[in-house]
Formats: sequence, C-alpha cells, structure tokens
Amino acid sequence: MNYSLDTLLYGMQFRRLMEKEMAPIETTYGLQKIDMQILIYLKHAKELNTSKDIMKMNMFTRGHISQSLSRLQKKGYVRMEQDLKDRRCTHNYLTEDAQIIIVKLEEIYRKIRNIVFDGVTEEEKKTLAAVAQKMNHNISKFL
Repeated sequence: MNYSLDTLLYGMQFRRLMEKEMAPIETTYGLQKIDMQILIYLKHAKELNTSKDIMKMNMFTRGHISQSLSRLQKKGYVRMEQDLKDRRCTHNYLTEDAQIIIVKLEEIYRKIRNIVFDGVTEEEKKTLAAVAQKMNHNISKFL
C-alpha cells in the first residue's frame, strides 16, 4: 500500500493542519469546528441553506447540525427563518456579525490550499479532483 495515499485518504495530517490554523478563531470567537464549517457552507449555499442541505455534506449528524445552528444563532452569526411552505423547515442565513469571521475563515482556507497544493500543477489538480470524485462515488455506491 502507498503510505502517501493512505495518509491523504485518512486525512490526519490535513486535519491537524486545519486545527492548527483555525485554533485562533475557535478561541477568539468561542466556536467549534462544526460551527466554522457550517458558516463557510452557508456563505456559499444560496438557497440550499436548510439543516437537511447541510446534512448532505455527509459530515455531521442532524443533532450536531441543530446544536451548532442554535449556538451560531445565540452568538448572532446566523438568522433562522421558517419556510413559507413547510413550517417544519427553517432557512439559515448569515448575519452581518458573521462576515468578519467568514473573511478570516476564507483567508485560512486560502492559506491551507496554498500549503497543500504547493508545487502541484493545474493538470495534477484536475487529475486529483477527477480521481477523488470517482472514489467518493464508489464509496457512496457501496454505502
């Protein structure tokens, strides 16, 4: 087995890099990792901003998402609005207060991408993306 491939697939080094870079935001704003990931998700989600949409990332349970959204709402970073057609569903929107965190998170993501892809050509990035998509499809099909 290829050690580099195993390391990439299991993601421990990447996770440690993310945790190291995000620790200051976690501490400064009292956020958890899931909170920061949901904030970034909502930044790009447009109308796909319900808990169910967030669950489709397959990273979090419904309970974790609900707890995180409640925390983010209490901190004033997320505003929830009930769906007009389905009262059980709420749409989640970022508030102005969340923007400073979003800017900092995007800077960190940019820095991490630069670290991870240092020396990787555009062609290699495209190949990696295509292979990763196939692997994810295989895993989803199996599950």
